[in-house]
Amino acid sequence: MHSSLQRRRTILSTRTRLRSLFALVAATLLAVSVSVPANAAVSSAPAGTSGVEGLYLLNSRYNRDIGATRGWQVTWQVPAVTNGNDAQGVVGQWYYNLESGIYYNNDVGWAVYFYGDDNGLENNPDCSQTWSTGSICRGFSHLPVGKQLTFIYEYCYSGSQICLYVDLRDGKGRRYLTSDKRSTVEMYAHDIETFADSNRVEPKIPCDRPTKMVRQSVKFEDGRWYSPVGNWWTFEDESSRYQYRNINTSANPANWESCSE
Repeated sequence: MHSSLQRRRTILSTRTRLRSLFALVAATLLAVSVSVPANAAVSSAPAGTSGVEGLYLLNSRYNRDIGATRGWQVTWQVPAVTNGNDAQGVVGQWYYNLESGIYYNNDVGWAVYFYGDDNGLENNPDCSQTWSTGSICRGFSHLPVGKQLTFIYEYCYSGSQICLYVDLRDGKGRRYLTSDKRSTVEMYAHDIETFADSNRVEPKIPCDRPTKMVRQSVKFEDGRWYSPVGNWWTFEDESSRYQYRNINTSANPANWESCSE
């Protein structure tokens, strides 16, 4: 077994990622069987709960010292989905134990979400509780194709917590989403997460309207933000159904795209 995959599975198995979808999917959702690559990273739902597991099929990992960072900003551009009536998927990132990004289903379209907040769900009022530790923010839903939005993580409360914000780039600045203590040490984007292992329809993302990683910046102890470039990133492709395109790590900031058709 490849060592990075082994580490990834070890990390993911420690999480409880409850994906209860009763509030999100119409009862007429069509289940289809999709073959899952044997080496795809799988997140686990707790035993005895109603949950849906997720597959991380495209991952871009920060490969430097995560512990030296004090924050992370990630800007995505919303992709199109051509099978929207049935599809479910996620574009997002993990910083330590706190996940965020955009979640897709036919009910909310693309919507802001966060997951992994274990300290009481003190969060934005536009983000009512969806899972035991997170929310799909219906107040920030139906995001149009091509829209850019930025997720911002920063150390806060004298460094004891990570605060998470979103900037919808609508002139209103960043909005607080939630906060949590740091636990697992992770810093990576999952350019696509699907639920094919639970017979949910994978989103088809056209290459002429792809997911775009527009820019990132990392905050260090000096309080400044820096744009990661070059070999700061490791790309993992676990599926023939999705692909990275136009990877440009020599740019400042580094940027890339992903799609399925």
